[in-house]
Amino acid sequence: MNIPNTLTGFRIVLIPFFCVLFVMGPQYYPYAGIILVLSGLSDMLDGFLARKLHQETELGKILDPIADKLTIGAVVVSMWFVYHRNYPWISLALAIMLVKELLMAVGGFIIVKKGRKLVKAKWWGKIATVVFYACMIAIVALNIFAPASDLDLLVPAIALFAAAIMLIALTMYFFMGLKILRGEYVSGVIDFEQEKLRKRKKREVSDRPDDYSESALSNRNNA
Repeated sequence: MNIPNTLTGFRIVLIPFFCVLFVMGPQYYPYAGIILVLSGLSDMLDGFLARKLHQETELGKILDPIADKLTIGAVVVSMWFVYHRNYPWISLALAIMLVKELLMAVGGFIIVKKGRKLVKAKWWGKIATVVFYACMIAIVALNIFAPASDLDLLVPAIALFAAAIMLIALTMYFFMGLKILRGEYVSGVIDFEQEKLRKRKKREVSDRPDDYSESALSNRNNA
């Protein structure tokens, strides 16, 4: 069993459970919060375990960003549905988060169409994801434990902080994307054409010993 891919799939399965429990009302917030914590932990663990256990796969590299975007999109939409009337400013923050993920998806598609692929998230993207989870968990926790009078300022402020960090990450990814499209070197990026040539050369090198031994054996027999 591939443990990292299983965790990524688990994160996708959690999405509808969070959405349903969160929109059902405050009495279900603790369960929604637990699901959000589990989702965040699985997001941190899957990449680490893939490297530690040497279980990195092409499927995992595709599933992980899909799971991230689906989770963030589902949490953002659920938060807006529940909180936009009580905290009007939260709509701006959530819109920034949603637009950031959409632009990242579009940018990734354009880069792939150009024959390249970013195989590892950059440190600023990882920080933005951690901040997102931490802030969303904090908002759920505040709505469980904090007095309602304290939430009018705290909830929008936390959401806007998360949105600002995600906007910074988007800006840095944007400039990195420009470098990739200009053909400049960026670590963690695979060029499909170069990768094909590398694999072809690797196969040729691995075939040489067999070819050599066969020809040597043939020459020896003829002698």
